[in-house]
Amino acid sequence: MSNFFSPARFGRLFIKHSQEHYTRYLMSIVVLVGVMVMGGSFLIYMINTSLDPMFQMLLYAWILLLSGTIFTSTIFAEYGSSKKVITWLSLPASHFEKYLVAWLYSFAILFIIVTGSFYLVMLFLINAKHFAQQKPELFNIFQKPGALQYPLLYVALAIYSLLHSIAFFGAICFKKLHFIKTAFLFFIAVAVLMFGNKLLMDALLHKDTFSSLPLTNVAFLENGHVMVVNLVNNREGYAFVMYLVIAVLFWIAAYYRLKEKQA
Repeated sequence: MSNFFSPARFGRLFIKHSQEHYTRYLMSIVVLVGVMVMGGSFLIYMINTSLDPMFQMLLYAWILLLSGTIFTSTIFAEYGSSKKVITWLSLPASHFEKYLVAWLYSFAILFIIVTGSFYLVMLFLINAKHFAQQKPELFNIFQKPGALQYPLLYVALAIYSLLHSIAFFGAICFKKLHFIKTAFLFFIAVAVLMFGNKLLMDALLHKDTFSSLPLTNVAFLENGHVMVVNLVNNREGYAFVMYLVIAVLFWIAAYYRLKEKQA
């Protein structure tokens, strides 16, 4: 039997993890659905606005990224408890199998559950109240949002992969306050990256630019007009590839950090 990965051993570990945590996971799903129903009902009845497909996309993105990172930041909570960590470390499974169970629950399974729950809630909400001269329409995750070349599914997966990998790495690095500490360091890193990118764009264009993250648009003032330099041929795919590469690096780092903790 392989010490790295055994399908039978992994299956037993996955079942054990599911049996021990299913109550917490079910409660999390109920809370998530409840928040979506209450929030959507507030928008429809109190603010009296319709949930058009574009607005649904924005809500979906925020809910996926926020709920996903919060859940992921707690996936290695056992390491924060001196009682649970002994049981966890003594499980007859490899580092990779323990890592894979946590990854599947926090990435693949969570993505499917959040997406399915959101669709069911939106299907209920858009038919809960009729707005004149507007036909109820559910957003399509396989549709290309705005001027992007790629379907919303690809965009959501790319961005979620990046944020998940960072939260995943933070979950194994910190013992307590995983989400807060990871988010704090993340926003500092983003601020430094944006500042560095602006300095680079200023040096390349010899102008005072309005720049954000690398591989995105850059703008500057020219004779009182705002000039925007866009990506050539809408090559947003470069940014998505960069997100995925960074995500893979963080996932690899999280795996070796897990091995280090269990050594």
